[in-house]
Amino acid sequence: MNEIEFDKAFDEFLDSELCEREVAHISKLLRATFFAGWTAAMGSDIKKVMRIGCEEKSSPS
Repeated sequence: MNEIEFDKAFDEFLDSELCEREVAHISKLLRATFFAGWTAAMGSDIKKVMRIGCEEKSSPS
């Protein structure tokens, strides 16, 4: 398969329903992973660090 054939086949795949479904699954997985990390961080000491950082930024100089 040469580069032109590969590009054509890849373009067809990107336009396919299969690709749409796979991207949707990957997006859901990525969102769930981010949510798990965010939830874990908010339940840890990092939440205090983030709040301190926000309070310092919002305090008048």
